[in-house]
Amino acid sequence: MVDARALGKLVVKYTEIRRLRILALEAPHADPREEMAALAAQFPGALREIDELPLEAIDARLASLSRAQADSAAIEPWMSAVMAFHDLTRGALAAKKWLAGRKNIGETDRAELEKIALSMPEGKAMLVWLDDLPAIAQPPRGKLTDLVFRRLAGMLAISETEARALVFTKRR
Repeated sequence: MVDARALGKLVVKYTEIRRLRILALEAPHADPREEMAALAAQFPGALREIDELPLEAIDARLASLSRAQADSAAIEPWMSAVMAFHDLTRGALAAKKWLAGRKNIGETDRAELEKIALSMPEGKAMLVWLDDLPAIAQPPRGKLTDLVFRRLAGMLAISETEARALVFTKRR
């Protein structure tokens, strides 16, 4: 469930995405790498939204978030999906980094991560992936996002295609 804090984070995210999209249109030679890196660190996967979400969709999401902040009954499924996507992606990336290139993952690795995870900044997010460390080490098609969307779809009891559609809207 998305709470007021999560809604506020999404407003910050989409406001920044909107700003960066407009910057790209108005100042194509600008170099927003630092801002983009900060956005990606806070919201893993958000850079794809900059590339793929039409400006109208960004504005529509901001308007929807504003309504949801005023009335929790206005919270839409995509809001929960997007927050879960970022949390799952953050955990998968942290677990992949912790694995440091190891490909053969055993019970010892799992136990070690479980033991030290909560002392790590992304530890709680990593624990979600404990049972999938071998898949994190060698993701299908080499893409962690495939694992993330599979997990997200399961959490939301929808198809992977539906999960992807909730998170990303293609530019027309």
